[in-house]
Order: sequence, then structure tokens, then C-alpha cells
Amino acid sequence: MLVTRIISKPDDETICVDLGRLGITYENPLESRVHFLNAPELVAAGHSEEHLILKAKKNNSYKVGDVLYGVPFHICPTVALHETLAVVANHLVTKNWNVVARKRKIST
Repeated sequence: MLVTRIISKPDDETICVDLGRLGITYENPLESRVHFLNAPELVAAGHSEEHLILKAKKNNSYKVGDVLYGVPFHICPTVALHETLAVVANHLVTKNWNVVARKRKIST
């Protein structure tokens, strides 16, 4: 799961979050790159290197600073960004896993 924040609301129906292509892959169709657990009605409308643009219904209650919890369809780019991952069970971090892919090297 990824945690992201609403960083701007250019208008009542448009939300910008800090979850760009550096954090989640863009090989899948735009609408299926990430699913937000606490905002399933949001629809992806644009994706840049650092931001994801979402469309919301008019008169929504979202505001700058709100946290969204996203589940990406493809996790490789996300996982490769971090040394460790937190394992959560029943709302508690139960352990941490090392990301072995971060410690790769080419040897002769």
C-alpha cells in the first residue's frame, strides 16, 4: 500500500496527488494503475513523473493535505525505491522486510 497526499485542487473536480510515475508504473491503462482504498470513486485522469491527476465528483469534500491509501496494480517500481518494507497486520506494523533488489550489483 502506498500513502499519498492531495497537494492541490485546481478546481472542484480535479485533485493532484504526489504519486507520479517514479512511484507507480505507467505500463497499465491510466484507470487501473492504482486503486484508492479510502477513495474508490476517484478516477485517474493524468499521470506525470511526479504527480497523478484524479477526477472527483462535484461538491466533494476532499481538501489539500488529505491522505489517500493506494494499492498499485504493479509494485516493482514502488518497491525498488525503498530499502525496507513494513508488513502490516491488523493495523499494526508486525515486521520489516529488506528489499533484496536494492543491494544488487554486477560482478565479474
